[in-house]
Amino acid sequence: MKFNLYRILTTLLALAFTTTSFAHALWIEAEPQGTLGKSHGVKIFYGEYAEKEFEPTDKWYSDVNTFALWLIAPDGKKVQLTYSAAGDHYTATFTPNQEGVYILATSHSAKQVDGGYIYQFNASASIHVGKTKTANQTLAGSDLYLESIKDTKGKSGIVKAYYKGQPAADIKITVSSPAGWSKSFKTDKNGILEFEPLWKGTYALEGFYTSKETGTHFDTAYENIWRCATLRLDLSN
Repeated sequence: MKFNLYRILTTLLALAFTTTSFAHALWIEAEPQGTLGKSHGVKIFYGEYAEKEFEPTDKWYSDVNTFALWLIAPDGKKVQLTYSAAGDHYTATFTPNQEGVYILATSHSAKQVDGGYIYQFNASASIHVGKTKTANQTLAGSDLYLESIKDTKGKSGIVKAYYKGQPAADIKITVSSPAGWSKSFKTDKNGILEFEPLWKGTYALEGFYTSKETGTHFDTAYENIWRCATLRLDLSN
């Protein structure tokens, strides 16, 4: 009886932890259009992007504030950017030296294991320099990744989800609009989600996927991996 009660309490605590603390996510914010030879600013937040509720950098969960921030240039060259704390976010900069699409990305599995869960935070952003609108490179190193797809008619928001490099069906994605509206969808069999933007502006997208996996992480046993991927989608035009 004590064992069963312990398991029930542990499950309830883990569920509460998952549904409260891990509504939080890691976000990369950057202007979607860059200029050759001009420094481009980047911000990294942890918290509730849609509600603009962000944690101070010294209070981020576990060791999430030790994430690695990568910049992938249009020619595929990948470099790690340095960043510095600025209250409730971190800042970084880079200077584009070629036309095309730059990708900013991070993927971090928190050191702490809670309730048998590893919590993995993935975030990305695209910066277009010049007239090129399509990225020539794919993002490596992120288990869960959201990719913005250009709508040639300019009437839809389109995103594609990847899991371990492959298009992923049935990925839950929450879309938050500039007006505060929020709704959850799932990707189709090709990993595609298409939605109609009711307002112009920047939409915040969060994708979620939990898998049952066992092993040890920093000498602590785990039974599940919770993954989140975020993307800001500019639909101003």
